[in-house]
Amino acid sequence: MNLDGPVSTVLTLLGALDDARLTFRSREALERHQERLAHGHLRWVAAHSPAVAARFRAAGLPLSRWRELPPTDKAAMLATFDTLNTVGVTLDCALAVGRQAERTRDFTPTLATPAGPVTVGLSTGTSGTQGVFLVSRAEQVRWAGTVLRHLLPGGLWGMLRPQRVAFFLRADSPLYRSVGRGRLEFRFFDLLRPLPDLAAEVEGYAPTLIVGPPGVLRALHRTGVRLRARVISVAEVLDPDDEAALRDWGDVVQVYQATEGLLALPCPHGSLHLNEAHVHFDLEPLGDGLHRPVITDLRRRAQPFIRHRLDDALRLHPDPCPCGQAARRVHSVAGRQDDALHLPGAAGESVTVWPDFLRGALAGVPGLREYRADQTGPARLTLHLDPHTPDTQAQALRAVRDALRRSHADPGRLTLDTRPLDPPPPGTKRRRVTRSWRPE
Repeated sequence: MNLDGPVSTVLTLLGALDDARLTFRSREALERHQERLAHGHLRWVAAHSPAVAARFRAAGLPLSRWRELPPTDKAAMLATFDTLNTVGVTLDCALAVGRQAERTRDFTPTLATPAGPVTVGLSTGTSGTQGVFLVSRAEQVRWAGTVLRHLLPGGLWGMLRPQRVAFFLRADSPLYRSVGRGRLEFRFFDLLRPLPDLAAEVEGYAPTLIVGPPGVLRALHRTGVRLRARVISVAEVLDPDDEAALRDWGDVVQVYQATEGLLALPCPHGSLHLNEAHVHFDLEPLGDGLHRPVITDLRRRAQPFIRHRLDDALRLHPDPCPCGQAARRVHSVAGRQDDALHLPGAAGESVTVWPDFLRGALAGVPGLREYRADQTGPARLTLHLDPHTPDTQAQALRAVRDALRRSHADPGRLTLDTRPLDPPPPGTKRRRVTRSWRPE
């Protein structure tokens, strides 16, 4: 489903204007706003989603005590998908539509439901299970307005100037083409195509905005492509080395979005703020200054997310942002909890090492273009390096040992080895730190 023509543009502009009014300067005002949204939203969702209603009944809680509802997760969401969504779509049907689109590379079809056309999307499945998302027409319009207000060069008024947006994504979606008409032109660049072809095409297209995973955009940058565009990092963690390189093209900001929704957006100062005008976040402490989000989307109805626990680990910024927003700002996405390494400490105890510690260490190795650190056993860490030269091997091992010591792990109790980095299959999400070993 495409929302074509001037009506779409007007609707999206109105959505952006509505969103512009939701910039709160105090936590108290923001929390009152969230409570107002939650009151009406939860009543509607509980009346239309049997799975959500069943969760409240099982917990013995009234809707007013929604913050006490035990969290759910992706596995439970998929297990109850048929009765969770409010548009009458089965999981089998959603997966069939999504997978057919990925096979044919035709992402225009949507599902006709009693509630109207619904967009279907799939996640990459990097956690072992592929996620599914459903988005209604109204949600699509709001998403477009919110995103464009935050991301277009010039902000909201940038919608009134000609803009060319280049999307480098594993899969296209009508969601991204909601207002792709008139002054706002969208072009999808399929990551399954050869990199030289993509580089030549995007240089000819000359986008004003380029959106994609930082690993892909960095690979494009290495081809020598010349662009003048605002760079939007999505889908992967934006590391400082990627950000510094991509600034050759223009200013660089990131969006934190997942199957579970639009979670954080940049402000005019470039800080990444939680999308608290639309999503409530409970942050569970993980130690080392990290938090795991439990989200309640206060607007999303086709596929509700109520007290849904994510696998991500966030590091929040301790200081308020100069922009004055009350919404908390994210210092960094440290990585997925499943990718946290469990390595022996000085006394043989298990120590958690978060991905951002190793990413920071390896980003400083001179001449190292790309890498992956993978825990392949209880006391074994393999570094995949590009280039795999004696110099990069020696410096990478030294940097990793120093980072492990700072994280209270004991490099002396580890087997550390190096290998050449194989090119990833096209369209796969880059994960620079992984844990393929799982305890029995």
